[in-house]
Amino acid sequence: MKVYIETKRLILRPLTPEDAEAAFRWCSDPDVNTYLYYPLYHQVEDVRTWLESRNPDDPDVYDEGIVLKETGELIGSGGLSFHPERNAWEIGYNLRADQWGHGYTVEMLNALMDHIRKIRPLEAIDGIFASENYKSQRVMEKLGMIYVAETKFSKLDGSRTFHALYYRRNFLQPSKRCSICAQIHRIRRKDNPYFVWELETGYVVLGDHQRFEGYTVFICKEHATKMNQLSAYARMAFLKDMTITAEVVQRAFHPDDLDCELISAEKSRHMHWHLFPKHNGDTPRSGPAWLAEDLNDDRYIPTPQKLEELKQALITQFKQIR
Repeated sequence: MKVYIETKRLILRPLTPEDAEAAFRWCSDPDVNTYLYYPLYHQVEDVRTWLESRNPDDPDVYDEGIVLKETGELIGSGGLSFHPERNAWEIGYNLRADQWGHGYTVEMLNALMDHIRKIRPLEAIDGIFASENYKSQRVMEKLGMIYVAETKFSKLDGSRTFHALYYRRNFLQPSKRCSICAQIHRIRRKDNPYFVWELETGYVVLGDHQRFEGYTVFICKEHATKMNQLSAYARMAFLKDMTITAEVVQRAFHPDDLDCELISAEKSRHMHWHLFPKHNGDTPRSGPAWLAEDLNDDRYIPTPQKLEELKQALITQFKQIR
């Protein structure tokens, strides 16, 4: 499917026959080809023929070119293809060997998954890799995928058969009755004025009422109600993103104290963190922010101008810390 997506470091765009020479750099590299299905390419024209044979309008296939923003170079391709018999999207990717180890594959796949979620359900992702291909195993672990079974696959020309591992990640689906899921839906539609920043595992928004100026909420992207519903990698990444958010709030508003609380299992609520920057004298007595009787008083709803000022204070710090 044709898409044009920008991430922090990449541009994802459709491949065209004009990309044949650039694609030949990885299609003809034995190191890149070692664990791939297709045989090694030896001529640019063969790559061009492959590019011409692709259907860029297939709604079940997102196979995009990966371009480095900084240089404009096409460095690889990859994406997801839907398999209805498994109700899952299978991941695949090829990257020039000199671009390995920078996290580009995970960045590309996360961006494509976010795009797909906006237009259709994404319930699971699958991946199969040669068991000795530790680099691909690490990619899948970073995507929150876990081991399912042993399997095997062969190159298309039959030249080699690999012992392989099948990894999968099932995504918790949004709840139609969840107010947090509704808020995420608005963020993805670019229709949430309180949205501030997107991190790997969640969204940062400002609180509706600013009794404590700079009150911020960090929302888990998945409709998880408990930490143990996330994969091991996702749990660690979620906590890391929370600490980044807390540091940003601290830098932006310089509070004397920062109350942080995770709301989750109680009443089976979608996990989200509350961060209250508190200054001495904010409340008549010491204690958590929740004790403030006027916490949700409508006089603390920020004006559009104040909301923009608070957002920019956070955005400035996110740009510096990332």
